[in-house]
Amino acid sequence: MPDKKVLLLPALFTLALAPVFIVALLTFQPDKKCPVCDCSAVPAGAVTHTHGTGIAFEIKDDLQLIFNVGPAAQLYQVVDGNLELCGEITEGDLRHITIDVVDARLALGERLPVSVNFTLRRADTNEIVVEAGAPAMYAPGHGYHFGDNFLLPGGVEYTWTAVISPVNALRQEGAQTLWLEPVTWEGRFTLNVDGSIAGRAAAIQPIGQITQDGLHVQIGYQQAQPLYEVGDNGTTSPQEIPPGSLYFVVDVTDHVLNYEEKLPGAAVSVIFRQGVTVHEVPFEPVISPLYGFHYGANVALEPGQWQITVEVGSLDFLRHAGAAVNLARAPVRGSFEFNTP
Repeated sequence: MPDKKVLLLPALFTLALAPVFIVALLTFQPDKKCPVCDCSAVPAGAVTHTHGTGIAFEIKDDLQLIFNVGPAAQLYQVVDGNLELCGEITEGDLRHITIDVVDARLALGERLPVSVNFTLRRADTNEIVVEAGAPAMYAPGHGYHFGDNFLLPGGVEYTWTAVISPVNALRQEGAQTLWLEPVTWEGRFTLNVDGSIAGRAAAIQPIGQITQDGLHVQIGYQQAQPLYEVGDNGTTSPQEIPPGSLYFVVDVTDHVLNYEEKLPGAAVSVIFRQGVTVHEVPFEPVISPLYGFHYGANVALEPGQWQITVEVGSLDFLRHAGAAVNLARAPVRGSFEFNTP
């Protein structure tokens, strides 16, 4: 006959959980959505992980600073646990101005908690166009940064000043002498009538993305980019750019262990198909001063629609416990439709 004490413990455990189950059943509303927005929505075309993309970047006082102006962004604020849209984007001259503040001294590349204030002036009249604080915000492919939407007419040259506060955090031993004073950073740019930045290469345009077996793979393109090979003696030489090329960018990031950390060491192959025409191109590791490590290649394509298949494999590095199972061991593939611009 079973011991009564052994039977009593499961009974007490069930009685204790019963109220929890009842409350959960009464309050569970599977069809109820956020009253302000559909919080399950996922960005349809998140850009590649262009962490360092900007019209100006500089390492100053042990901070890496990145300034950017782009199209107006749809922004949401959290109010009582719900997301509320921060105004409709109706103005044609509305631009999204951002600054990234990154640790360039200790834990290289980490975002830092600061306060940021912008001042923008017309270069011809010195008139102040924007003078405001820049709230902290978060974006896919961009992460934690500071910025907002501001009215900024095109066809004008602007000067800008950003004042970054001391880092708002306690210090451990070894960090107590860092980031104690405000940092002022200045620059200028010309905004074309169409909203583009004069003299700046076109940004990466997204093509598609897949999340599979712990990997996040994104592919995008921009205008052809010079690539340089490194010789045995430490010199560099430019590669030939095929006429009519586009530069394709593939980001491979860890989506399960060290979230969105870029993964070196992969073998990346991209197949371009149009009818009977097939180009299979190995994508080499590339370092960019604007968006860091990625896999890329300049590829010349005939006009029209192409099917692009990306394959990522050969992640043959040794693995600690926990990474052996969770991160991809077999090749990961994804296919996308692409129309040449």
